[in-house]
Formats: sequence, C-alpha cells, structure tokens
Amino acid sequence: MDQRSANLKILEQSAPDLFRAVSDLGPGAAALGFVLSDTVDLPARLMISGPNPDKRTPHLSKFAALLVAEAIDRNIPFFDDPAYSLSCCLLTIGTPSTAAVMDAIQRTGCIYLFMAVPDTTHLNAWIDHVRLDEITDRVRRYGGEVFFLQSSDPVRIVGDVFTGLSSTAPSALDGLSIAAYSDQALARSVADQMGQLGFHALSTVGTFYDQCLMLKNSDHNLRRGNAFLYSNRTRLAPDMAALIVGSGPSLDNDLPFIARHQDKAVIISCGSALAPLLAAGIKPDFHVELENVNVSPTLLPAVENHDVSGITLVAPATVDPIATKHFDRVIFSFRPNLSNLPLLGLSNDTVPVLAEPTVVNLGLAFARERDFPEIVFFGTDMGVRSLDSPNDHAQGTWHTEEDSGYEYAEHEIQVPANFGGTSYTTRGLFQALHVVSLAVANDPSGRHYINCSDGAEIAGAMPKHSREMSPQIPKTAKPDLVAQIIGEFEPWDPEKIPNAWPGPDLVALIKDKLGETQRDLRGIRNFADKSYIPQVCMPYDFAKGHLYPAPPGIGSVANMLVRGTVGALILFMEYYLNRVARKEDIYTVGDICVRVICEILDDLMAEADDRLSGSRPENIPAYEDLPEPPEKSFPPLPTMPRNAECPCGSGKRFKNCHGAAA
Repeated sequence: MDQRSANLKILEQSAPDLFRAVSDLGPGAAALGFVLSDTVDLPARLMISGPNPDKRTPHLSKFAALLVAEAIDRNIPFFDDPAYSLSCCLLTIGTPSTAAVMDAIQRTGCIYLFMAVPDTTHLNAWIDHVRLDEITDRVRRYGGEVFFLQSSDPVRIVGDVFTGLSSTAPSALDGLSIAAYSDQALARSVADQMGQLGFHALSTVGTFYDQCLMLKNSDHNLRRGNAFLYSNRTRLAPDMAALIVGSGPSLDNDLPFIARHQDKAVIISCGSALAPLLAAGIKPDFHVELENVNVSPTLLPAVENHDVSGITLVAPATVDPIATKHFDRVIFSFRPNLSNLPLLGLSNDTVPVLAEPTVVNLGLAFARERDFPEIVFFGTDMGVRSLDSPNDHAQGTWHTEEDSGYEYAEHEIQVPANFGGTSYTTRGLFQALHVVSLAVANDPSGRHYINCSDGAEIAGAMPKHSREMSPQIPKTAKPDLVAQIIGEFEPWDPEKIPNAWPGPDLVALIKDKLGETQRDLRGIRNFADKSYIPQVCMPYDFAKGHLYPAPPGIGSVANMLVRGTVGALILFMEYYLNRVARKEDIYTVGDICVRVICEILDDLMAEADDRLSGSRPENIPAYEDLPEPPEKSFPPLPTMPRNAECPCGSGKRFKNCHGAAA
C-alpha cells in the first residue's frame, strides 16, 4: 500500500469528514504555498489556574489544602508554571514533517496528539508526504489517541481540542503544548483562547454534589403536570425572526425597539432579562432558565412584580425547582453529561446542542432547533464596553439593586467589540461567548444572525444597531406560531419516572469504580511517565455524553455521578506535579497526591452511601446550607530561592532561568 493510501485509511477511521474532503481532491491537487516543515515557529504552553477553596467542590478543596500544607511542612519548592518539557497533550498547527512530529512527541511525552491543518488543499498535499502510521502507532503505544482537525478558525480548533479532551482525558489538560509549523497568527489566537478558557474541558462533567443535587431537582420537577419533553428536531418553517434577549447593559437602549415590534418576532428571554422586559411592557413568548441552584435572586423581581402567565419556561429538568413553580407550562430539556438522562432511558433528541454554559447558550439552541430563519441578539453583551462601567447588567435586574449584594466580577479578558473597538469580559462569560460563536459561525443552515448588542463580537453574526432595522409584519400571527412550536413537543408523562430508586445497586457500582481508581493510583511507579493517565481515566469513559449518548442504565448513572470529581482530582494532581521545582521531589509529591486522593475517594464512598442508598436521592444539602470554606485561597507554596541554581539543569541561577518572569 502506498503512503497516501495508508494515510487515507487512517483518516477514514479517525476523521471521516476529513477523509471525504481529501479523497475527493485526489493526489497532486494544487496546494499553493504548501511547505513540509521541520521547524517550530511558535511554541506555546497552556497553563490553567490553580484551585481555590470552594464550597461546591469540597473534595478538591480538601485535596489542595492537604497537599499544600504537607508541601509547606516539607519545604518542597514549586514553580508558578510547568517546570519541564513533559506535556501530556500536544497540538500541532500546520504541515510538519514526520520527523518533526516524532521529535515533538519524544520531547513532550505526548499521549494525546491533536494535528490541525488550516487549509484543505494543504492537508491533501500533506498526506502525500507524512507517515501517519508511524505517528499514530507511537502515540497509541502508550494508550493515547491522535485527533485530526482541519480548520483555519481558532474558535473551531479550540472547540475541537476541548471536545476531544473532554471525551478522553480532561485531566491531561494542564501544560498542553502548541507547536506551530506555519500560520503563526492562527496559533497565537488559538493559544490566547485556550488560556482564557482555562480548564473548560472539565466544566461540563460537574461535581458529585452538583450531580446529586441535579438528580434530586430532576426527580422533583418531572413529577409536575403540564410539562413537555424537549426535542431538538422540528418540522416547522417559521416566517419570523427569534429574538434572543440577554440582560447585558446595552439592553436598556434597545427595549423601546423590542416593545414596538414585539408582535413581529418570537421573544426568548434569558435568565435575568425577564424583569426588565416585563417592566418595559414586553411579554416574552419563552423564558429560559438553566441553573440548578439559586435562581431566586434573578427570577423573583420578575415573577413577584409582573404577570408571567402565558410565558412558557424552557429549562433542563435539573433546573432549580423554584423556577418551575412560577410558570404554568414548562418544556423540559436534558443535558448530555447528567445522570438523569440514562436513568430515565431517554433519547438524545431531548438534548439541545451547544446549550451550555449559560442561559443565552440554551436560548440560542432553542431558537436554532426551532429552525427560525433569522436570529437577533439583544443584551447579549457578554461583558462591558468599559472597565470604568459600574454595571454589567441592564437596569431593572437584581444585579443593579443597591441592596442585592451582587459582587461585580472582574472583567479581565479583552475581546473584539461588536461595533468595533474592545469589549471586556469575565472567564465564565468568555466560555459562553466561545460556544455562541462556535454555534453561529459553523451553522451550515444559511440562516441570518444579527447582533444588536453593544458588547462582545459574536463570530458569524452581523453587527447592526436596532435603529437600522425595519421588521416586516409576518404572514403567520405570532400566537399561532407559538402554539405550533409548543404543539410539536411531546407531553411529559410523570409515570416515566422509575417506581423503584436503585440506590443500593448504584452505590455498589460507585464503590467498585472508586476502588478501581484507588488501585490504579497506588500502582503508579513513575510519575514522570504519563502513560498512567489513560489507565486512570479510561474507566470513566468521558466520551459518554460528549461524543455519543450514555447508554441507559445505572452503570452510566454511577459513572456520571463521580467522574467529574475524580477527573478534577487527577487534573490538579497533574497541576502540582507539573510545577515541582526539583525533579527528585516529583515522587514525593506524587505519593502525597495518591495518599490524599485515596482518602478522599473513601469520603466519596461514604457520601454515596448517605445520599443515594435510600428510596430516593436524599440528605443533599441546599446550596445556601453548604459550609463556606474558612479561607478564600490556599497558602502560597514554597518557591525556589532567587539566587539558587535552577533545578531544571540549565546551570543558570533560578532568577535568570525559570524564575525570570516570577
């Protein structure tokens, strides 16, 4: 078999879409500017932020606190950044030679390799020269995987990398290396976005507390009447636009426009946007909530002061039950990474696509999957236009009330603004913006997206001021279209809730899984050889709920309940191991990590007994009843003396080597 045929076979198995794209071109297709490179133009490294005490992640907080305390007691020094070239994940951008890739794999100890080629014709030429069989064999020999990407869009590349990691080993994220063999500007943009997103690869799997609470919420919510089951499929062809309304500060200026034209579009309010809309005489057709805790502050100003009858709530079944009790009619969706979906044995059709992490993401998914031909954003600022701005929300929301206690977040990330210039956003909103842009910029339907918000730019959405818009009266009366939309959803039958809660069997499965992890951790003999990461992560099959639906049954339920907590513990074990200053201390720190994590997994087994072994989920404290950590941050770890020889072996003083930027 010639080299091209062998490479095509690998692509057919690993990346069918890319296989089809290049096999249609044929060998020898023109590839202007193609260069097979041996030189890394832009090496970069992703470094996540360390953990802080958090009442929703008590197991991770305990792990970090005990590890830091013992490191201080033993005076084990750490660097602020990863100390050595080891990098479990490697992203190459461009068209490197086989030798260049093999060298990068050797130097980094790569186990998860992502190879992004920006141009299709370059990809086609590249597979005539590179030995993908050698590369994939080398990576898979250590239990790893190779992912092939083709895109020149940094948003898409980052999304694909995080999806790949989320589905295999999110614990391997810290220290991800980026090696650019061409397209330096693209690589720089990818590196910037990855750095801003932090450890987003673990954000969708939750914690044990969250998963238990959401099972409890789901059990409560799904027992109500007048509810419908969401479907991400539709036969509708609406002849009017959908308005996605967030609560950003620019909403204040657009409320009069929305009020004048509210009969010409379907209005979807998102979270805290409901109160200012109702105060302006605008009754949304659908309202979206997402959070599993603490929706009262943002929702109560709307439901206590205004009439919300006739508004249909769209929310995950795991939403805070306080939200569902205020609406006459609810459409319940499901989230792919949560255990209530396999527990009920429901289809993945009930899952909106790209519907997290905020209400705007869910509102957009709802509008896209109802096949609206035009989607217009209002108040989706995703931040502020000026760092001097006193408010990051519209007037009339809970956040702007003097006695609300709302803490204004630090808007530390600069992003392009919708109407030019710069906007500023938070880490959480940057994640939401990334997912919105991913959904809009890669929508193959041809629908129109318009962004009227005076905040962050949404890739793929046309910037347009509301004063420049002239909505036409649609042929279909809006009440008729709203009724058609609701009529498409299947009524939910509470009888579908299992009669018998499988508590004891569920707890037994959890204990077996956690016990296996303890054995795997105690079996690690070399913390500098990261081949143990696939072994530890594989039993949790993170691909379930990411790349494909989790199979029905309590096996999936048990797995999803604990994998987020275990994944976070392993991620931050790697975080500290990556920063050990003296190589001889790596094994000491690794042994501490294993001992502490195994102790925490014993705690987790006891909690599973307490919360899940009864007749239904119980003994799950309300969010407001969770004890606050006594400290806001952990004590600083010991660091290297400035004038000591750098432990990396360079022969330089620390202050002139790894400590130069400290």
